[in-house]
Amino acid sequence: MTDIRLAGLAGAGIAVTGGASGIGRATVVLAARSGASVVAGDVNPQNLAALQELADAEGLPIRGVLLDVRDPDAVAEFVAAADIDGRLHGVVCSAAIAVERPSVEVGLDFWNDVLAVNLTGTFLVAQAAAARMAGRGGAIVAVAATSGTTGRAAMAPYSATKGAVMSLTRALAREWGPLGIRVNCVSPGAVDTPLRAAQPTRRDTVDTLPLRRVGTPEELALAIGGFLVDYTPWVTGQTLNVDGGSVMY
Repeated sequence: MTDIRLAGLAGAGIAVTGGASGIGRATVVLAARSGASVVAGDVNPQNLAALQELADAEGLPIRGVLLDVRDPDAVAEFVAAADIDGRLHGVVCSAAIAVERPSVEVGLDFWNDVLAVNLTGTFLVAQAAAARMAGRGGAIVAVAATSGTTGRAAMAPYSATKGAVMSLTRALAREWGPLGIRVNCVSPGAVDTPLRAAQPTRRDTVDTLPLRRVGTPEELALAIGGFLVDYTPWVTGQTLNVDGGSVMY
């Protein structure tokens, strides 16, 4: 899928959290190959270094920055870095914690940490982006998960935050629509990412999915990219399930 490009992103400023791994990284690479100037924020310096190697090898306009989405000041600087000369057009909120833990063993510190990254971090990034996009328009894409719709055993904090991200998407879309800002959400199912690989008891039964396989980060990036470009100018407040048919309604 390396030859796919999205028309409409050339020259745009794009910011992606969780941008050095999994779905975030695939989105960064797709946007950069499509001509966007991309700032990738991530908490993992090794992953950022690997992303920079790819960018240098292909001559892609990607800038990686260390980012903790729980830090409002760091978030503001991150979004500003993608808004040079007022070019910020799209922001993707992909940073997340996904750790399996039986609910009876979930302590308050762990609960708060998952909420701080997955939900509060999403809000802080969207808020900082909206402050810059107001009046000139733009697109914000949140990343949820099918477990936010269905729930998932041993991942109560994660499921709760991803359900909340979908609700947050709708609330922000209603509030910021008059400012010209579209806010949408992509909800992945089983995708072949490091987050999924780190969940030892993951029991997605691929043979029950209509498409009979897990997804790839690149396939999710295409869905996210579709919301970033102006192919869907009259679509906002929506959650798109990209899950091989796992959730249908």
